[in-house]
Amino acid sequence: ESGGSMVRGSFLTQLAQLAAVAAVRLPTRTPPAVVRPSCLATRPPAEVGTTPALAAAEERATAWALGAATAMMVALPAGAADVAWVGPTKAVLSPLFAVYTLLFLFRTVLSWFPKYNLNAFPYNVAAWPTEPLLRATRRLIPPVAGVDITPIVWVAVISFFSEILLGPQGLLTIVQKKGGF
Repeated sequence: ESGGSMVRGSFLTQLAQLAAVAAVRLPTRTPPAVVRPSCLATRPPAEVGTTPALAAAEERATAWALGAATAMMVALPAGAADVAWVGPTKAVLSPLFAVYTLLFLFRTVLSWFPKYNLNAFPYNVAAWPTEPLLRATRRLIPPVAGVDITPIVWVAVISFFSEILLGPQGLLTIVQKKGGF
């Protein structure tokens, strides 16, 4: 293995590590910290057959990759352990998930009785907020034997995200209990 490919492999390893670190950080108004991987500190020796154009293209690609990794990175604020945002976020998401679950369940029942006008009160209370999501989902999942199953799909999706974010082992619950990242 030549020295150049070892340096590139090391760079890709460090880039993956930077991306993993950036993935768990929350956006702030603080400008991102510039981190330069150690493999870019020294220029690798030119390989046999490398032209100046190829070297320049490789340099641009490296600069682009470093720029992309830096753009993804966001510096943690000084009070990174501050989790005051978790409580209000859970207070908004929990009722939102519950209301949409009920609306989609109501839409499931309404789909059994096609004679009702969904633009008339009280049916429009369930139809208007859910129809844009259901219309988009129907393009992917057509009715099965004449039965529209998209409301049930959305109930499953909402339940999944509710459990992942708000459940006893949910991400927001864990962050709130541990007091930070």
